Amino acid sequence: MTFLAMIIALSLHQVIQPDSFLQRDTWLLQWNRWATGRIVSPAVRVAITLIAVTLVVVWALATIDDWLFGLLELLATAGLFVWSLGRADFHTALERFEARAATDPLAATAALEALWAPIHEPESHEPGPMERLVYSGYARWFAPLFYFALGGVLAAVLYRVVSVLAEREQPPSAYTQLLRWADWAPSRVLGLTFALTGDFMAVSKRAPLKHFADATPASQLLQELAGVACNHGESARELGNILYRSAGLWLVFLSVVLIFG
Repeated sequence: MTFLAMIIALSLHQVIQPDSFLQRDTWLLQWNRWATGRIVSPAVRVAITLIAVTLVVVWALATIDDWLFGLLELLATAGLFVWSLGRADFHTALERFEARAATDPLAATAALEALWAPIHEPESHEPGPMERLVYSGYARWFAPLFYFALGGVLAAVLYRVVSVLAEREQPPSAYTQLLRWADWAPSRVLGLTFALTGDFMAVSKRAPLKHFADATPASQLLQELAGVACNHGESARELGNILYRSAGLWLVFLSVVLIFG
């Protein structure tokens, strides 16, 4: 069932509009406004939000467990996974940048500035356009897929809850720090993947394993390793292509594991 839910969700994600009802965040934002007005401590507010989402998801899936021989649970899992996938229109932003890069550099850069990436802490440094592009591609599919494979749909949903609220609560909030922790492992795993989908020797010389012992922000790390894997050809198209190849590699790997594991 996990494999089918993953395939259904990823297929739907390719065809739905960015503002589809399957990815509406209204309920979460309303809850966050309500909690912000009543709970002073950011840590308590974050904990209550994540616990509340966990209880609702677990209760809902447990309630429909045997309905229609498990079909309803399959569809619900797929729907929740769709919700956990990224909202940013990475593909359109990439194509707009490429179409305007030669004739209107400012408009091309603006296409990437519309993408979001968390601010670097503690320097409060704004990520550059290419960092935003690579992070957007990573956060769109890999991070939720990573947590879906490890902890099921609940883990993927919790990642997206943190990501949505980190983006909405500016300046950097408790959710921003929590997102940085949540991005630590998947960003480094994807960075290693660039060695297989790009220039293996160049990435190896960059010693990507050392980043498992540091705190380099995810957007910065991914942009650096992707650029190395592209032989330092850090055009938007090259960075997009290595993300596409990495997505294909991980989908094949997870499909084999879920089918035969």
